[in-house]
Amino acid sequence: MKAAKVIGRVVATTKYASVSGKKILLLRPMEWEEVHSAINQSSASKKEDSEEDRRSVIALDAVGAGAGEYVFYVSSKEACQAFEDDPICHNAVIGIIDGISLENRS
Repeated sequence: MKAAKVIGRVVATTKYASVSGKKILLLRPMEWEEVHSAINQSSASKKEDSEEDRRSVIALDAVGAGAGEYVFYVSSKEACQAFEDDPICHNAVIGIIDGISLENRS
């Protein structure tokens, strides 16, 4: 599983039938430590996200995630298993991150 922040939504009026009716999200992949830091910062001291030179990915949403939320997603053919009708997809959002607890890494 990979971590990401939802940075937008993709709207496509024409798409493959098995994808019809499913929300498509635009994600910015992140390292787990980055998500941990972002979630644990107080809202007053949160830094603006730097877009840096990261590639965005799109994913079908299986959990109802929205813009600005931190999520975890899976890639490859296994991503389709998040849906009953097995749509064609390469990435699927399968969870919304509420918090992360990391062990000390010395």
